[in-house]
Amino acid sequence: MTKVTENWFKTWFDTNYYHILYKHRDNEEATLFIGKLVNKLKLSPGLKVADICCGKGRHSLELSHYGLKVWGMDLSDNSIQYAKSMANELTSFDVHDMRIPFPQNDFDAVFNLFTSFGYFENPLQDQQCLENIFNALKSGGTFIQDYIHATYFTQNFPLSEEKLIDQVSFGISKYVQDGFIVKEIKVRDDQFEDVFFERVKIYTLDELVDLHEKAGFLVENVFGDYHLNAFSAKESQRIIINSRKK
Repeated sequence: MTKVTENWFKTWFDTNYYHILYKHRDNEEATLFIGKLVNKLKLSPGLKVADICCGKGRHSLELSHYGLKVWGMDLSDNSIQYAKSMANELTSFDVHDMRIPFPQNDFDAVFNLFTSFGYFENPLQDQQCLENIFNALKSGGTFIQDYIHATYFTQNFPLSEEKLIDQVSFGISKYVQDGFIVKEIKVRDDQFEDVFFERVKIYTLDELVDLHEKAGFLVENVFGDYHLNAFSAKESQRIIINSRKK
């Protein structure tokens, strides 16, 4: 096993190969999830919301379909340029690092979806991200964090697989290393070969709740899937925390 570099995300997320590998992400699932969240949180048209680590903006655009004013941010310039090309009058996008205080605030709700968290070796940086989110919300504002349920993942998902997408070969290995779930991605494209990594910290539900509370949040609900069913330690694939700024 190769030791993952600390700033792996700065290179991998900005490559064309990242976008090729995940081009088939389930937009129908995103549509369902956002619809249920908007209904559950009673978010009305005109409210201001943020999509933190928005990627190419698929969740941001879904949120805007409900009349919400959406600001999306991501570290990847490649992703943000794509999101801007798809933007509408209710969406805006910026390149930004979530460890740095946000250039906008007074949000009614903030979303951090699809395990866009837990990248950093220093856990204090994860705490800083949540504090930045807390500070960007209005008093009484809502925060939704969607994170992988590591126990379910390590017991139920394939640890290795091969994919051929657009004539690019991806050899994918998943393993646990130093408290992180690591995905090692070997890319072969004609004469080009390289290895990239994804890495997210293994957080239990209790640990995530503790991070939220330390940032000042009050945890109101915990869901276990994109249908917003109650969290189950044995069966849930996701940890979806609904917190509120006190």
